[in-house]
Amino acid sequence: MRCHNDTLIIVGKIGSGKTTQLPQFLFNARLCRDGKTIGITHPRRVVVVTVAKRVAEECGVE
Repeated sequence: MRCHNDTLIIVGKIGSGKTTQLPQFLFNARLCRDGKTIGITHPRRVVVVTVAKRVAEECGVE
């Protein structure tokens, strides 16, 4: 996978894995290196914190 842009916006149906599965795919594809980060937005902070903990746990990182 070659990245030519700094930003990628994903739009999909509820429950399609945008928030939990896509970050893990990007992490496992080693796209989160050299100072790059994976960012997910959501209007409710509690959801963001909960999802971040879950994804980090599934990826084996903090």
